[in-house]
Amino acid sequence: MLDSFRLAARNIRYRKKRSWLTILGTLVGILAIVALISIGQGLQNSVQSEFQELGGDKVYISPGGNSIASSFTSSTAKLTEDSLQTVRNSRGVEQALGTISARKQVRYSQETSYLSITGLPGGERSSLIQETNGLETTKGRFIRNTDTYSIVLTENAAENAFEDEITLRNKLDINGTEYRVVGIVEASGRPGGSIYMETDQARELTGKEDEYDEITARISGGFTPSEVEGNIREELRRSRGLEEGEEDFTTNTASDIIDSFTSQLALIRGFLVGLGAISLLVGGVGIMNTMYTSVTERTKEIGVMKAVGATNWQILRIFLIESGMIGLIGGLLGVIGGLAISYGASGIISEQVGLPMEPGASPELIFGSLAFAFVVGTVSGFFPARKAAKMNPVEALRYEK
Repeated sequence: MLDSFRLAARNIRYRKKRSWLTILGTLVGILAIVALISIGQGLQNSVQSEFQELGGDKVYISPGGNSIASSFTSSTAKLTEDSLQTVRNSRGVEQALGTISARKQVRYSQETSYLSITGLPGGERSSLIQETNGLETTKGRFIRNTDTYSIVLTENAAENAFEDEITLRNKLDINGTEYRVVGIVEASGRPGGSIYMETDQARELTGKEDEYDEITARISGGFTPSEVEGNIREELRRSRGLEEGEEDFTTNTASDIIDSFTSQLALIRGFLVGLGAISLLVGGVGIMNTMYTSVTERTKEIGVMKAVGATNWQILRIFLIESGMIGLIGGLLGVIGGLAISYGASGIISEQVGLPMEPGASPELIFGSLAFAFVVGTVSGFFPARKAAKMNPVEALRYEK
C-alpha cells in the first residue's frame, strides 16, 4: 500500500501542470461549498444568539390571522387598548407595551426620504422596546413621556438617509410638521423603525387613535415562551369572541422567528451549495479525463508492471489512490481558501451590519469536505483505473504512442 502511495505521488509530481489544472476544478468546488456553509452557519448562530439574548423571553403579537375564518372578522382585526390590557392580564406576562409603526415622507435640508417610524411610550416603560430592538443611546437621550415633537434616530438613518448627516437638535419635516432630534441610537436587535417618537405624537402623525401595530410582552420568571404564548392566545380569543383557528391576530416568539429565518437561510444556502456542487462535479469530470489520459500515456508502464507480477487489484489501487490524492489535495486547498473567505466575509458583515459573527468552521465541515473531495476523486478515477487493470500485458508492451 505504501508503495502505491509513493508511485501515485510520483506520477502527480511528474505531470505538475496537468495535475494542478485538474486539482483546480476540485479546489473551486470545495472552496465554494466550505465558504457558503461556514458563512451561513455563522450567520445562523449569530442571529440565534442575538434573538435569544434580546427576545428570548418575549412574545410578539400582531394583527391579522392566518386562517380563512379570520378574513370575515376584519372589523375586529386590530390591536387596541383593550387588546393590550388583555395581554397584560394574561398569566405569565410581566410587562406588555404596544407600538405604532408607519412609513412617512421625511424632509431634511431640501432632501426627501421615506423612513420607518415607531411610536412607543416614553420614559422607563420604553425599556422593553429598547431591549427588544437592541437600542443603545450614543448621543443625546431617549424619548420621554413629556416630549412634544421630539424624535430619536438610529445611527444608520442619521448618517445615510440624507446627503448631510443629521445631528442633535436638527429638525426634520414629517408630513408638514417639524420634529427636533433629541437622540441618536445604535440598533442591534429586531428590525425596528429608523425614527422613534412618543406614542401620542405617533398617533397624531398616523391617525391611529386606538390601534397598535404590534404588542410586545415580556415573560415572567418561571414560565416558558410557548406556555405564555398559549395563554395570550387563549385570553385574546376569549376577549374577542373567537374560536380556536379563527384568530385575527398572530403571535410569535423568538423561536418562531429563528425557525422562519433558519428555513429561509437553508433554502438560499442549499441553492448556493448546489452551485458549488456543480463546480465540484466539473472537477470530477476533469479528474476522470486526466486519469484516462494518464492511463493511455502509461500503457507500456502498466504492461511492465503486469509482466513482473502485478495483479489487476494492484494496478487498480495505484490509479484509484492517484485520483483520490488529486481530489484530496484540491479539497485541502479548497478548505483553506473557503475558511479564509468565510473569515473575511464575517468580518465585513460584522462591521457593516453591526452583528457580531464568527464563521461556523466546525471539524465536521472541515473533515467532511476533505473526505468528500477524496471520494469524488476516487470515484472519478474508477473507470480509468479499471481500464488500466484490465489491460492485456502483451498488448500493453507492444503499444506505441
